[in-house]
Amino acid sequence: MNDFPTPPARPAAAAARALVLLLLACPAGAATLLEYTHEGPCATDFERMALSGLHARIDMDVEGSTMSTLFDDGEQLMYQLMHDTRNYMTLESDDDGVDFTSDVGRSVLLHADKQAQAITGSSTAQMIEAYRQAQVAACPEMAAMGMADPDYADAALRCAQKMASAPSATGDRADAPGQVLRRRGGRTAASAGRDAPAGADAAVKWSTTKTERGATAETIDGRSCIRERILRGDTVLREDCLATVESLALEPRAARRLARIAKVGAGLGAGIASLQPEAAREPARPPSISLERVCYRDGSASGRARLRIRTDVAIEASTFELPPGYEPLEMAPPPSDVSPERLLEQLEQRG
Repeated sequence: MNDFPTPPARPAAAAARALVLLLLACPAGAATLLEYTHEGPCATDFERMALSGLHARIDMDVEGSTMSTLFDDGEQLMYQLMHDTRNYMTLESDDDGVDFTSDVGRSVLLHADKQAQAITGSSTAQMIEAYRQAQVAACPEMAAMGMADPDYADAALRCAQKMASAPSATGDRADAPGQVLRRRGGRTAASAGRDAPAGADAAVKWSTTKTERGATAETIDGRSCIRERILRGDTVLREDCLATVESLALEPRAARRLARIAKVGAGLGAGIASLQPEAAREPARPPSISLERVCYRDGSASGRARLRIRTDVAIEASTFELPPGYEPLEMAPPPSDVSPERLLEQLEQRG
């Protein structure tokens, strides 16, 4: 027992003690979690996002493959994890690193376009258009879908399987991109159309998807959002209520981390987007997240997803670390001694 009286705490010491108690009251691994709950099938841009200090993790399902992205803004690095193969890629996430990666993506596409022209006499865009012409000829329903259509990927896969299994008049497989171009002597779909009989369609009239955006804001769980619908003709395909990062009203550190993630994502895709005419026509919008998504099939709602935001959630530090046993993904450069003719043959064999 202490017989000496305890002196009254000085103001500075009392403030320090209060700060220590406050820090002890908060979990060391506290995070802000953004998670979707699902009712029925309705894919979202991510499944879960964890934001903690200078770290973040985004978990997603990409057409059946599970992937995660880790952000370490202290080291200015990001890691893309491929869980199915237990591989990962590393990218620098500082501004210079993002600009470099963006420039590399643009350069790769430009180089691929030059190679395509050297091999086939057609640009990449012309090759894609030639393939789309063959695609619609084999699968007429594809004419109603633009590439931004939520159903395009599944429909294109089914059509590719149909094209690969249906023999042509010569007994070969149906038109693969390289075979189309070879039979046309490298001509594009448009140039082939000029030789078509009078009155024939020179090119498919594509009916792409369109977006309708609401004029007034709605409120979901106390957060403001704007309703946006994607349609094919008059048929609704998907509906979102989109909220800006500011509208999420996250705690300051989480808001800064999310804003940084959005900036990095936009920067990484800027080089490729600059080569896409569709991207240039898209209006500039602030980064946004869907608070609620409704998915449709055959004109009726088939599933729904709702965003749930939780704060001060205890989370293990290992959540933001590379998992044990994962190996870096090795990107082997293409061989330099392969002739254009051999590349074309390989394209046709893979068709």
